[in-house]
Amino acid sequence: MPFANPLGLIALLAVPAVLALHLYRRRFQPREVSALFLWRARDHAPAAGRQREPLRSSASLWLELACAALLALAFSGPRAACVGARGEHCVVVLDGSASMSARSSRGAAFERAAQLLRERIEALERGSRVTLVESGLTVRLLAGPAALPRDALEALANWRPSAPHHDLGPALALARQFSGEARIVVCTDRFEPERWAADIELLASGEPLDNWAFIRASRTLEADAQGVERERLFLALASFAQRERELVVVVRDGERELSRGSLRLAAGARGLLALEAPPGAPALTAHIEDDALALDNTVWLAPPVRRTVALHSDLSAETLSALGLSRSENGGIERWLGVVPRSREAPDVESAQLVFGAARATEGPAWFLELAPLGPERSDWLGPLLVDRTHPALEGVTLEGLVWSGDPELRLSGTPLISVGEVTLLSEERFGARRVWRLNLDPERSSLQRAPDWPILLANLAELRRAAASGPAATHLAVGQRLEYSLDARVAAQASPDDVYELAGPLATTERATGEALAGRVRSLPLRAQLQYDGLDAPGWYRLSAAGSELALIGVSFLDGAESDLRAAGAGRRESTRAAQLSEAPVSWLEVLALALALGAACADWWVLSRWRRDLPGS
Repeated sequence: MPFANPLGLIALLAVPAVLALHLYRRRFQPREVSALFLWRARDHAPAAGRQREPLRSSASLWLELACAALLALAFSGPRAACVGARGEHCVVVLDGSASMSARSSRGAAFERAAQLLRERIEALERGSRVTLVESGLTVRLLAGPAALPRDALEALANWRPSAPHHDLGPALALARQFSGEARIVVCTDRFEPERWAADIELLASGEPLDNWAFIRASRTLEADAQGVERERLFLALASFAQRERELVVVVRDGERELSRGSLRLAAGARGLLALEAPPGAPALTAHIEDDALALDNTVWLAPPVRRTVALHSDLSAETLSALGLSRSENGGIERWLGVVPRSREAPDVESAQLVFGAARATEGPAWFLELAPLGPERSDWLGPLLVDRTHPALEGVTLEGLVWSGDPELRLSGTPLISVGEVTLLSEERFGARRVWRLNLDPERSSLQRAPDWPILLANLAELRRAAASGPAATHLAVGQRLEYSLDARVAAQASPDDVYELAGPLATTERATGEALAGRVRSLPLRAQLQYDGLDAPGWYRLSAAGSELALIGVSFLDGAESDLRAAGAGRRESTRAAQLSEAPVSWLEVLALALALGAACADWWVLSRWRRDLPGS
């Protein structure tokens, strides 16, 4: 029998030591008694001493000898043939890029890589361990660290790469933390040995293939000359083929074909196709003919967000006219509505979302743009004005070539957005989810309302309010893109801690699916006023709901030209300069068994001795 630690056999010296303790015992003390029949045989068990006496067989002796021998055996690290094989720690980095799913007559690239790895894992010595790390936008540990080969084979069978283009560096860094001195195998679909360090074993299973793909897609609302909104589909396509090809795009509502268009692309060229969507069309899909990579042949286009901003003003007709918001002397906000797309005039403050007037408490969802009351003093500023250009309200605002008139003694509360010297001209104050913007402005003397910056500022403020309204920021996303959803602040404040969003998908259709059909594909997310989720890693339809009510339908498409280009894919293998590191199993079952038996012998010896003491006279 081989031993991992032969020096541990020195502990066998404890065996003669136990024998010596049983050989030398103390002589009996003289005792005067009236009769010998009063003493039992157990009373003649002597204690240890200097005088050697004949060795007496007892349960305690054999148990102590067994315990000493078993401990010495455990310390020596026994190894049997079935567990003594030296195992290897195989650390593998799997490229999770979608291009690994490209399929040819020889199968998919990831299937060929999985087969090679399967053969390698099955050939490992007994006692080996496997760690599988998958790259992606978020690095995942598929098996391990140091998993059993059978667990790694099971994870490999369920591996389906679909991530957008990314760097394999973070996955390799994680693999190095697990590997120690073990070599690392990188499985990818591009044979680029110069890219990897010499100690990395490279296993490439790709194949150069012709492919064409959607690289951009959008579904937008546009107003025609008569102001009627129409939906249009804008689809950008790319050809990664060796020759010119005509691509036919088919738009469907479920299985029903609605329209189609074609685009002829030269090798390596890109083009844009614009199609009309039927009025009030539901969720749509656009398809191109099948090719090597199926992920990029379909886009899912949910109806666009139709969030109309409700605007209201309680300013006087003269003030509205001076601000350039009214077209008549009787007041109105026609010009304000004209600079804000998809807006309407609210009849009162309670139903408005953005109010131009005095800020006050209201039960409605209104934000306020307020003309602050001015004192008797006036100053006219030509610039330069200090502008917080990082704030989205001031995007595109230059404030050049205008006169800004206001009260130099006025101090606006809130965060300054536009100021001159120590005087704040525009401030922002937040009250929870609400915002109040205050202007230090005299419209009778200023030229701001006649400058191009004025409609830009008003439109920016309205867009900030629109973005904070309930609904998704976008209904069409690319794989890996963040899902953002805004919930009305009042609804979010009334929600209980147990309320959650439910995100189901990807769904087979846009029809409401049963609970059984969605088993394992429903994510529960905390119910907050602002939801941000980055886990959309597969194309298809996603349904966001809360408390049983549907909130939004999201279409997620794979749009990544870098992954769709398969022309640089290739196969090959490069060995590592580092030899496989073989290691013994740290503990064998023989060691565990010896320790367990030694512990059992010690406990039995304690029980025997304690029973003997209980049987003594006077006990």
